[in-house]
Amino acid sequence: MSLIASLLSETWTIQRAGTPIRDSTGSYVPGPRISIDVPNSAVISPYGVTVGSSSETSEASETVTTRRVFAAPLDTDLRAGDRITRNGETYEVIGRPLVFPLTSLARIEAAVQEVTG
Repeated sequence: MSLIASLLSETWTIQRAGTPIRDSTGSYVPGPRISIDVPNSAVISPYGVTVGSSSETSEASETVTTRRVFAAPLDTDLRAGDRITRNGETYEVIGRPLVFPLTSLARIEAAVQEVTG
């Protein structure tokens, strides 16, 4: 079993806004949030980056941005702007996911970031 395959053993939850609905004024607003459990997935360090690396901004606040990679099974419906959560950790998907259908461990991957502070 490869290292990545052994890492893809967690269950994360994708959260996104539901189908737009009309509010009392007739304007479209995001619908109720949708939650989708994704077994056999993981948030891992970006390739070639030291584990635990992050950037910090100290301009009037203590903001820490941590970038990672979310890896999940091929059939996962993952979109830009989705939020990935597990045990109090929340990451936001940055851009479009990459699909790796022809590798020994077929999967999708997406850059994600956590911003705190």
